Amino acid sequence: MAGPARAGDQAYIEFLWSPASAGALARGEALGFVLDEAQDHRICVVAIGPAIHGSLRLDARDASGKPAGSQRHDDFHGTKECFAANLDRRGAPGEWTFNVYVDGTLAATKAIAVARTLRNAPFLSDPRRPYVLGRPNYDPAIPPGSYIGRLSWIMTVDANGTVTDVVVEAAEGAGKLMEDRAVAAAYITLFPPDRSRTAKPYRVRQEYQLEADR
Repeated sequence: MAGPARAGDQAYIEFLWSPASAGALARGEALGFVLDEAQDHRICVVAIGPAIHGSLRLDARDASGKPAGSQRHDDFHGTKECFAANLDRRGAPGEWTFNVYVDGTLAATKAIAVARTLRNAPFLSDPRRPYVLGRPNYDPAIPPGSYIGRLSWIMTVDANGTVTDVVVEAAEGAGKLMEDRAVAAAYITLFPPDRSRTAKPYRVRQEYQLEADR
């Protein structure tokens, strides 16, 4: 999962802009959510360390601190599972907090910016920063202990914020086996629109470290 866990967390939380299909080479990590009902955001949870088997409850609080939805799943095994975000459309925009409880005990907390619509989303204020970051999915054919290396690729972004070209710049170690996944990740990355790119497309480098403990 992306990003470090907080000290003491027993699970990772990852936000996805949209569902990833089974066997997908990459997933789109959301750096913000919107309350537009047309969006199908996902929240993924995976246990850290020893396997977990029990009930999982996912609670949301909106920017005002009010409850903004809760869901329960009674057969959580600790492996990565993704659930519909089920955002309360009446919630206050701003920073929302999501708490994951396993068997009633808080296992992880993570916050994300939530906007009413994409048009007025604050996470679109910097056109150089993606609001959906494509991430290569782990290749199960690579033994976990051999998942060590590096990938670097350069994306060309057009005025609409769409990646139109990808060049793998470096692939080291297990990264050589992940090149197709890096390219897939690049093409699902989304940037805010920027009309200045009409004359000169934006090029940006993305790097991905492969670590044995993933």
